[in-house]
Amino acid sequence: MRDREHMGIKKACLIFPENNTQLWKRLAYGLILSLVFSLNIHATSNDSTGFRFGAKIGAGTAYLTHHHLYMLGDSRVAFTMGFTGEYWYKPWFAMRLSVEYTHKGGSMLNPRLFYAKDDPMLGIPELDQTLYATNLTIHTVEFPVTACFAIPLKGSVFRPLVVIGPSFGYNFHARADNYYLWEFDGAPNDLLDETSDFVIDKIQPWNISVYTGLGTEIRTKKRPVFEVGVTFRLGMTYEDRFYYTLYHKYSTVSTLAYIGVKF
Repeated sequence: MRDREHMGIKKACLIFPENNTQLWKRLAYGLILSLVFSLNIHATSNDSTGFRFGAKIGAGTAYLTHHHLYMLGDSRVAFTMGFTGEYWYKPWFAMRLSVEYTHKGGSMLNPRLFYAKDDPMLGIPELDQTLYATNLTIHTVEFPVTACFAIPLKGSVFRPLVVIGPSFGYNFHARADNYYLWEFDGAPNDLLDETSDFVIDKIQPWNISVYTGLGTEIRTKKRPVFEVGVTFRLGMTYEDRFYYTLYHKYSTVSTLAYIGVKF
């Protein structure tokens, strides 16, 4: 009789431990497993074909290249945001059209990229003033037309994506932040002065880029579907408009990480 009572106490202790911390841990583990199991089931029931639209936002870096061979100056911080529409013909293939606002350009660039040899913007030698470096910001509206390939994973909330296609862009604004160096004889330190110049007249309005990306969808029971990834844009057309400047054949490159939501 005592043995039976002792065994009953042991079973009760296994089900209802005296330590509340252990109880809460077991409840938490059970809840997490239930959520994961539920998401996996729901992911298989979420529609894999049809039309979706959404929005995304991201950030990364951008820089200029000369003849697509080497980098000019340094990279700069870039941002992007936009809207996307896509149609999934198969669970593994879709066509996507996007409208995106993006930053392009570079930092610590040679001013001769934008100014001719005798341009007064290069400084006033008589006053020991020299244009030291330029940071360029190009504001662009892009229209990527891309094919989207997916890897369906049965029973998973994730669906990896590969995106590739052309992107057509329109540069509607460009600003050069110029840093002037003042050199004074006997001065312990040189002085820097900053001014801004609008240089959209020195930038080509239209451009074409190769647009590629890697990412994954995060699928839930119903819409929305979340997407995270990284895009890479390689400019195929030259951005400069004038040919009397130094390194006049330059193009833009950018790498941006993003997060989006689709309905």
